[in-house]
Amino acid sequence: MRSSRPRGGKGRVRRKPLRARRLGLILLFSAVTFPLLVVMVNFQWFGSRSRAGPRALIVDGLLHHPNQGFIDETRGLLAEAGFEVEVVGAEGVTVEFYRVLPSRGYRLIILRVHAGPVYRHLPGGGKIAEGTVLFTTEVYDEKRYVDLQAAGLLAVARIYGRPEVSYFAVPPWFFEEASQGRFENSIVILGSCYGFYWEAPYLMAEALLYKGAKAFIGWDGEVQAEHTDGAVLELLRALLLEGLTVKEAVDKVMKLVGPDPYYKSIMLYYPPEAASIRLRPMEGS
Repeated sequence: MRSSRPRGGKGRVRRKPLRARRLGLILLFSAVTFPLLVVMVNFQWFGSRSRAGPRALIVDGLLHHPNQGFIDETRGLLAEAGFEVEVVGAEGVTVEFYRVLPSRGYRLIILRVHAGPVYRHLPGGGKIAEGTVLFTTEVYDEKRYVDLQAAGLLAVARIYGRPEVSYFAVPPWFFEEASQGRFENSIVILGSCYGFYWEAPYLMAEALLYKGAKAFIGWDGEVQAEHTDGAVLELLRALLLEGLTVKEAVDKVMKLVGPDPYYKSIMLYYPPEAASIRLRPMEGS
């Protein structure tokens, strides 16, 4: 089942519900069916920062198979549009990475990381959907991040079909409660599954907007690797080279690339006010 909500959705950032959902959560579990790819790129994440132009970040924390072609083409599009481009590969996608991400000053963030629905397990055996989590590539260890785990600020995530390994993952309220700094009116593109989860479609988007992001773009369900790669590239061409608005760009992607051919998921954006945003790099932005 997929979300039937319109592209822009309704409402504003809901800080108190995010906090309320966090309370009482000790350990969270999630699974995804997104067999995406990983690129191992050596990048000094905490190194010196040049301010030559607006900055963009490509994050490739997808596990199993490389897709260097996507990284190279994305980097080229961003550089052509005037961005200073940085890449973080799988080794850098940690809890600490997400903690400091809002403070890093990126205008555009492209997240190619596993994502999936997160549930709160009930004493009687049932479960309640609590939105979407973003995977790290850190293997779960109950002795690490003890305070964050006890506060319900981390999830335990497993990739569908690979239950032998669990990873730390961050739920929406992690950004509200545990992250450092604020996004600088960033546009965040999640090129993987469940950016908008039909049972709780706006929580991750709302959390990032609460921390200063200007727009969030993602899929409303599962999506295949090749499909989202192609769609994200078309989205970037529309935003960066053609100067289209977020709404115009997303609409164009849906016409050219369409929903995922197997899962039927579609690309959405949030909030509704993001419809008119144009991603035009400006000197000093």
